[in-house]
Amino acid sequence: MDYKDRISDVAKTVFNFSKSRTGNVFDAEDLSQEILLELCRSIGDLRSEDAFYGFMWSVANNVCKRWYAKKNRLKQVAELDFDLPDADGEQSREEDETIALLRREIGLLSEKYRRAVILYYIENKSCSEISSLLGTSESMVKYLLFKSRKKLKEGITMERVYGEQSYNPKSLKLLFWFWGAGSNRYFEINDDKIAQNVLFACYNDRLTPEQISLEIGVTLPYLEPVLKKLCGADYLIKEGNRYLTNVVIFTDDLKRELRMKNAPITDKIADLVEQAIVDNEERIRKIGFVGSDMGANSFAWQIASMILYKAAVNEIDKRVSFVRPKDRFGCECVVCGVENYENDELDSRFGVGITNARNGRIRFVDFPVNGEMLHHKMFEISGSYQVFYDIANGVRDYSENDRAIAAELVRIGCVKNGDAGLSVNAPVFTREQFKEIEEILAEVSGKVADEIKKMLETSASILENHVPSHLKPVCGAVSYLRILDDAMAFVVEELFARRFLAPYNGTDLLPTTFVVADE
Repeated sequence: MDYKDRISDVAKTVFNFSKSRTGNVFDAEDLSQEILLELCRSIGDLRSEDAFYGFMWSVANNVCKRWYAKKNRLKQVAELDFDLPDADGEQSREEDETIALLRREIGLLSEKYRRAVILYYIENKSCSEISSLLGTSESMVKYLLFKSRKKLKEGITMERVYGEQSYNPKSLKLLFWFWGAGSNRYFEINDDKIAQNVLFACYNDRLTPEQISLEIGVTLPYLEPVLKKLCGADYLIKEGNRYLTNVVIFTDDLKRELRMKNAPITDKIADLVEQAIVDNEERIRKIGFVGSDMGANSFAWQIASMILYKAAVNEIDKRVSFVRPKDRFGCECVVCGVENYENDELDSRFGVGITNARNGRIRFVDFPVNGEMLHHKMFEISGSYQVFYDIANGVRDYSENDRAIAAELVRIGCVKNGDAGLSVNAPVFTREQFKEIEEILAEVSGKVADEIKKMLETSASILENHVPSHLKPVCGAVSYLRILDDAMAFVVEELFARRFLAPYNGTDLLPTTFVVADE
């Protein structure tokens, strides 16, 4: 008989032996696997088939002794309370000194083990709660915790201390704003998880590469190219052998304070916008522009967008001044990071995107009314803005390529194809009509701009208390960068919460897009 077959045949016998020595089915599995592995490795030393069983028991006893010796060494490290809760009831656990020992090893666990450990030992979830969160059985959760304990105990004997970011990495989105000529050299960082966590790690402390490596759990061969890239983009400052983050980061704590202290101003702006729309609706509709008979919801969205754009983009520049920072390439720009930008209750669900095409004749003050930005969809269609503008101006003679573009615009809801032909699914103004509307809204736009100025001053003051000292000079400019979120998106969110604005139902004119046509 082949020795491999003999080893396979005795697997159950080895397991029973291991179980009698450990008294625990999970430990028995580990011990029996080690015995069978050692048998496979050393079977070549066996000279006679008749001696197989004696050889097997000799190997089993030797492996068992080594296994217990290793367990005894682990006991000397620390008395760790790793007992699983009883099946009948779950006991909660408080973060204590055991957590300090666990943290440095959690980052080395694979995802399924790591998630179970964090939920149980750090977030104090019960096995039944973890079972629900992970979508698995309660017995599997206990198995994951048991196996994780074994891995963690072995690692605790090693001399290494990893930081929190090694097992709980940060998520950072980088926002870029520039004046005049310039280019965004920073876009690729948004997809680089290591770079994002380096910026977090070095934000308040000057760290060496070794310290960064321990903090984020990434070895130096992988880390060094990232440090070079970040310094080249002016994201990091290198001082000797230490690195310091060179961009303001809106952490969750900072965003929470900003939102709380700016809330009264947000409410005041929402009051001004709502009242202006109610007071001037009849007057604006009487101007007679194409689409003046749009529904109440689309009308409210359109006018709210106009007021906020006028105040936050045009009027505010007359009321505030700050030094425009420059990067090392001479570009006047502001870059900042935002923690948990896309999945955070502290950020508005109505993040705003502004696009002016055809010299400002097509304007998107675009909010994700129904979960997505319309201008992104149009931008993906090459030549869409020109065809959209031609349709708004009543052009009827289109090339074959233009007709294909128009078909795509119909598909995404920007253009309608009716009995009278193609028409844009948005209000269309003449220059005089648009100027008249701006004059009607001038007073409220000015008042809103005054409130936005107060918001910027409040935000800059709060920022100065949160950022590292070398970044304090850019707080005014960084506050300005946040204006679209703080002074527009949060205001729209408040109007939405009041039910003054409602979701777009797809049957009316587009709520946040309009055209100023040629004469």
